[in-house]
Amino acid sequence: MPLHLYPNIHASGSVPRDWAPVVSRTLTYPVRNPAVRRYLRDLLPGGWQKVIKQGNRGEVHYFEHASGQVAGVKYFSYDEDA
Repeated sequence: MPLHLYPNIHASGSVPRDWAPVVSRTLTYPVRNPAVRRYLRDLLPGGWQKVIKQGNRGEVHYFEHASGQVAGVKYFSYDEDA
């Protein structure tokens, strides 16, 4: 499970540039999986949280460090045909 650190979600290259978050549509919670939590702390010591952020064109799921750096950024586009 190689995760890379990025200064923000757009720097990961996974999130389209025209994606914008929707106000009050962000979920954050602690990293519950012990193996993932250990891996993230080996990557960058300190506090990590899981973030799910809804936006204008899709959702972004990622891990966020207390410093603001992110890892494991995944973008899920909303199905426009539904």
